[in-house]
Amino acid sequence: MADWRGAALPLDLVVEHVSTTVPDLEQALDFFVSVLGARVVSRSEFAGDPGSDEMVVHFNAHAEAAARLASLDVAGTTVELFEYDAPDLARTMPRNCDAGGHHLGFRVPDVVAAAETLASVPGVRVLGPPTFDDLPDGGRRGWVYFLTPWGLQLEVAEERPAAG
Repeated sequence: MADWRGAALPLDLVVEHVSTTVPDLEQALDFFVSVLGARVVSRSEFAGDPGSDEMVVHFNAHAEAAARLASLDVAGTTVELFEYDAPDLARTMPRNCDAGGHHLGFRVPDVVAAAETLASVPGVRVLGPPTFDDLPDGGRRGWVYFLTPWGLQLEVAEERPAAG
């Protein structure tokens, strides 16, 4: 096992944005704006110069990859959505348990109502009923995962502090 002690960045880190790659940028934008209330901040496209290794060096992508990008404001958090085109593109979304699996979580005031609303959105798959866990302070936390129409895993969660 590697020894990473002393390797921490000598900075005060702040999460600047989160990013995910989607198979269809227009579909993902429609979903994030219409269902999650996101606001599109910017859009761009880029590709490496022909014959260069720019995409490999800077993006860990195929040398011939090209990308379209949208930057969104989702409840005060910057979310970047990328759509790549590349000769060796893999289109399978990882499951939560797979290496590279991930999800974005959103706080909502009522997880049951959120799950019911999400279940009515065409193509969305809510993964079971909301689960409620007891918090150390006597409050409760409710959460449920759901899949977007293209298979991106997201979560909605609520926290209720102890009464009193």
